Amino acid sequence: MWIASDNAGKKYNVSVNNDVFVVKRSDIPENLEYIDLVNEALFAKTGENGYYVIADFDKKGSRLCFFNDKPDDERILKQDLMPLFGVKKDGSCALVIVEGFKYEFSLVFGVKNGEYYIYPRFFLNGNVPYEDICIKLITLENDATYSDMAVAYRNYQLGKGVCLPLSEKIKERKALAYAIAAPEIRIRMGWKPAPPTVLEQTLENEPEMKVACTFDRVCDLIDEMKAQGIDKAQLCLVGWNKSGHDGRWPQIFPVEEKLGGEKGLRHLISYAQKNGYQIVCHTNSTDCYSIADTFSEDIVVKNEDGSIGMNDFGWSGGRPYDLCPVKALAYAKSYLPKVRELGFEGLHYIDVLTVVPLRWCYDKNHPVNSKETLEMYHKIMALCHELFGGFSSEGCFDFGAEYLDYGLYVSRPVVEDVMADKVVPFWQIAYHGIMLYNSTTDTVNYPIKDVKNHLLVLEDGTRPSFYIYSKFLEGSDNDDWLGKEDLIIDTDEQLRFSVSKIKEAYEEYKTIKHLQTEFILEHKEVEENIFAVTYSDGTKVIVDYNTLSYKIR
Repeated sequence: MWIASDNAGKKYNVSVNNDVFVVKRSDIPENLEYIDLVNEALFAKTGENGYYVIADFDKKGSRLCFFNDKPDDERILKQDLMPLFGVKKDGSCALVIVEGFKYEFSLVFGVKNGEYYIYPRFFLNGNVPYEDICIKLITLENDATYSDMAVAYRNYQLGKGVCLPLSEKIKERKALAYAIAAPEIRIRMGWKPAPPTVLEQTLENEPEMKVACTFDRVCDLIDEMKAQGIDKAQLCLVGWNKSGHDGRWPQIFPVEEKLGGEKGLRHLISYAQKNGYQIVCHTNSTDCYSIADTFSEDIVVKNEDGSIGMNDFGWSGGRPYDLCPVKALAYAKSYLPKVRELGFEGLHYIDVLTVVPLRWCYDKNHPVNSKETLEMYHKIMALCHELFGGFSSEGCFDFGAEYLDYGLYVSRPVVEDVMADKVVPFWQIAYHGIMLYNSTTDTVNYPIKDVKNHLLVLEDGTRPSFYIYSKFLEGSDNDDWLGKEDLIIDTDEQLRFSVSKIKEAYEEYKTIKHLQTEFILEHKEVEENIFAVTYSDGTKVIVDYNTLSYKIR
């Protein structure tokens, strides 16, 4: 039995229809902090066999929480990666999917006095919900595992028509079909100091932009890739716009002259395409800076108290303000056709659109809740499909599944936590064969990293992803979020080395790229630190972290 109660302990009616449990929005008053939906049948005793599946462990991937002996503890985690959780116990296995008001859903789980508990919490923050609170309970076979739960969610998404298999998408979409066979190569070309030396930048005090790679130098990269036998790749230019990476959003133009200007960029795009490569660029639809030629407080998100939304951490353009999604869509409709006219074609990249939680804006002239924000973002994603042939972004939050073709990473590096016993590729099992991704930030540039990252690429079904000049932050450990290692092309020797590492990954990928259009049926630890992944065509990938080896059969 599901029981709904608010932060003051008041209970609300829960109706049920075909395993969907509903709390009507019309029953919920204003001025509540949250509502919990609790089913004690999903609780467990310490020592009981089984585990909870936590789909999004603080952006550090999916975890299993076993019912072993732990001190009293609790976590409240927003589940942006996937709106669900799983429960496996002796004699039962269930998947709980949040269907209504899911963008305000956080997962409460913990252990107290020897009892484990788990339930969804819906944060209202004083507002009446914009839709009913709904959850769906899917009961699986008693011997089902986390793999079966992930497969059940994939079937649920496909059955609802939220997304399509890659094998179907590529029949009509040549840019996506190309990307499946090609590694992703991002090139950061120029940037101003970050963290910023000037928070509120003007034309008079704007810091100097560092030039790391000109458009002509990318042509040299293309020549070396051809010379080393890399016949397919998607190049993504980062910081090609005015003042470089995060320079003046939402201002894009003019193309940065220090990199070669519009003439040099058009030549590069044509040169890449003549050599058989797909080439796209990086834009932004979530941030704005006061130095932008279109900046005003009118375009910035307003918080409920009337203050303006901003990021605590500054980037190259100074203090980042939160761009209202309504304004973001208007800018996208204005700027993206001009970006396409330069010649870019492929899976266009919009920064952080699928890794930033959906925003609210309380500006009376353009108010939006999180669901309405998603409608704006979906229109931007659809516009990328229409103009460029596809859409990619940083992160793989579930709300982008309908349009996301490639995610730069599924999760950040794993961190130890007493409530997280085992890392599992739950998202990867659910979405492999539906979209492209690289699994973690650790797997970017993996040929120059510890061999375990290579094994993780194989275990998780990753599309090879590279970042030239990945490091740009100054005096901060935050610069290691893609790893301490970096690929650079300052000299011809560095250029040859960087391309050789891309080539190394590409040659291996060519032998397994066909698996991108297959589903993952099962991920299983067959022995300690040895994992077997079974695909829908019968292929098995076995990775052994003990001997640092793998087999594909």
